[in-house]
Amino acid sequence: MRNLLGFGLVLGAGLAMTGCSQITVTSDTIVDGTARIADATTNAVQQTSNGTTNASRSAFAQNHDARRKFVDSQYAMLKNEAARGHGEDLNALAYMMRAEDKQAFAARVQSNYDVLFSGKATGDAFLTRLYDVMGAPSDMAAQQRVAQS
Repeated sequence: MRNLLGFGLVLGAGLAMTGCSQITVTSDTIVDGTARIADATTNAVQQTSNGTTNASRSAFAQNHDARRKFVDSQYAMLKNEAARGHGEDLNALAYMMRAEDKQAFAARVQSNYDVLFSGKATGDAFLTRLYDVMGAPSDMAAQQRVAQS
């Protein structure tokens, strides 16, 4: 019992120091004299995950820099999903591109696979090709209007 509680306290302190939700062992997490650390951990992870998901859905995720970082880190997965015409990373890219119809976005990426995935495998190079195929998203169009003024 002491080992389990000690583990829970160490785990909670570690999560708190890394910025994750802290796990608190209370009378609600102790049943029949046993701490339900797994339940408390699951709840803490879920809260952290929800916060991260909500933050990634902000307007900050829908700009060129965010798209470039995403493509740089997920290029291999995007290439694979584009060949299939669907996937989680492709959906995320559709969101970041402000596409209203994710399925239409994925189908268009798939039909332009050879154009999109030729040449340099960098975020900027890929996005330049993507903007040519899909059209520039509204944040890029606004920047271009300002640059032309």
